[in-house]
Amino acid sequence: MIIIIDGLAMKKKEDFYQNIKEELDVPEYFGNNLDALYDFLTEQPDILQMKFLHYNMMQSQLGRSFCQQLLKVLQDADILTIIDEH
Repeated sequence: MIIIIDGLAMKKKEDFYQNIKEELDVPEYFGNNLDALYDFLTEQPDILQMKFLHYNMMQSQLGRSFCQQLLKVLQDADILTIIDEH
């Protein structure tokens, strides 16, 4: 399974989490934080890749620190991460 995150649509962190909820079909009780994302990803063996489009834009909108933490969560959860700037 490939999840695509388009950085052009990420104006704030709430946008990111809303996109994640839609793409991953997470339960209603999913918390909007990276710990909840990690927990969900490690419980789902079929999620193999997350592809970021316009990652630099996402980084400028959501903050470099948040994006670095996000990439660390994906790495820890063993999710293949692809960054595509086109």
